[in-house]
Formats: sequence, C-alpha cells, structure tokens
Amino acid sequence: MSETHEVGRKSERWEQATALRPHALVTAVLELHWAAQFIASAGQTFAEPKADDSHRAMLWNHGLRAFVGVAFAGPYPFRLALRPDDLTLLLLDREDGILGSFALGGHTLDEGYEWLALGMATYRGGNPPVIERPEYDMPDHPVRAGARFSTEQGPALDVLSALFGSAAAVLDTRFSTRDDASIVRCWPHHFDIATLITLEEADDAEKVRTVGVGLAPMGGGYDHWYWYVTPWPYPDPDRLPALTEGGAWHTEGWTGAVLTGDEVHSLEPGERGRRIERFLTEAVEQATDLLA
Repeated sequence: MSETHEVGRKSERWEQATALRPHALVTAVLELHWAAQFIASAGQTFAEPKADDSHRAMLWNHGLRAFVGVAFAGPYPFRLALRPDDLTLLLLDREDGILGSFALGGHTLDEGYEWLALGMATYRGGNPPVIERPEYDMPDHPVRAGARFSTEQGPALDVLSALFGSAAAVLDTRFSTRDDASIVRCWPHHFDIATLITLEEADDAEKVRTVGVGLAPMGGGYDHWYWYVTPWPYPDPDRLPALTEGGAWHTEGWTGAVLTGDEVHSLEPGERGRRIERFLTEAVEQATDLLA
C-alpha cells in the first residue's frame, strides 16, 4: 500500500469516526458501556482471574468490527463479542466463527444474561450457569433498572464503532512494536481503550514509571470523548511543558495531556487524523521526558 493511499485511508476512517459531534454520542456511549458489561461478566465468570483485571477486558477485532473478550471454557474455548454498530452480542468459537448472536435492541439486561447462560449450556452442556456481574460502579442509565436497550441509536452507534476501531488502529500501529507497551485493551469499567508504556519496573510501586495512552468516551471530568496521555507518577504541574500540537494539560484530580473530541471535530475532516497523530507523538515524548 502506497504512503499516499494509507494517509487517505486513515483520513477516511477518522471522517467516519467524527461524523457526529461528540456530544451527540452521549446516550449511545452509555448504552454501549452497559452492553460491554456482558463481556466483562463472561470473563469474570468463566476465565482465569488476572491480577491486572485483564480477564474482564476486551480487544478490538477489526475483521468483526467488534469488542472481543478473553477465551474461556478449556480446550474448546469460546469468546463473547459485542458488535457496536448494531448492539449485538456474538458467541464465538476458537476460530472466531459465530455460534450465536443476540441483538440487544428492544431487550433488557436480564434477557441478555439469560441468552448468554442458555448459550453456554447449549455449547458446554449441563444446566445454564449463573453469570456473575461486575461489582464496580457504572454510570447511571435506565437499563440498570430494567429498561430495554434502544433501537434508535443506529447513526451514533455507527460513529462509535468507527471511533473505537480507529483508536485501536492508531494505538496498534504506533505502539505494538514497542517492547515496553502493553496490548491495546478496552477496559469495561471506564470503557477506555488504551495501552500502558512501562518505562521502569520496580518492586516498590513508588518507583514504577509508566505512560498511559488511550481514548476515553467520557468521564474523568469530560462529558464527551477525548484522547489522553498520562505520566505516572504525576509530575508537578509547574513542570508541564507547552503542548504545541493541540490539546491541553489536565491537572484536576489527575494529570495528563488531553485532546478533546470537540477540538478534533472543530478541524477540517482531512486534518483530524493528522492532529491526533501529532498530539500523541508530542504528548508521549513530553510525558517520557517528565519521568526521566
């Protein structure tokens, strides 16, 4: 693929991911966040627990255009996936073949968990298992109290699918070759998709040096999506250098370089992806220097 074609493809991808203003995605983000808890539940119920909680996390599968959870259930493993653009759960075999699907639109959380339990009984044998549900706090939404998932979020879900897929592609491309960067995962609690660069490991937690890089759909003081680059330990705010490639330093409650969706959306469509790339390059370099 030529460099010109690749630049054009990235630009088109970010045009899709920013087709709607960030604030127009809020309701769909909340529903998608709650839908992602099915994957966290499957990992919590069936997978081997991991100290970093990655057994409840998700990867982005570009071929399926879906979040995919960890494998579980022994020598013939299954995985649970969530396709955002039509809010559909997928039960996958070990080769990512689709064994069953369940469109959440028009259904409740309890009905989704019932489908998952019956599916596991069908393919594993025995009685339907009790599916554990994550215990952490979640943003309030009517589905928590038994409301049905919406069937009217199609355009916003299309944009969110492109947004998470584009973010995963950027993070994979930029950081997958780094030995000190973790696998790109989406974490079901805060629903951010991110990698963690470990600059210095140590038994003493106070001596560990890391840089987190990711995209969050909201939260952390923001009511819409944003990119973040967070050095740890947090540096003195007085030492933070100027950001010349967009974004600003966030220092209330946590410290990190932030590029908001509003700022990205304010640019011409063809410039949006390039601004994100330049922001990440500069912010990661500055965060690394601050921790040196």
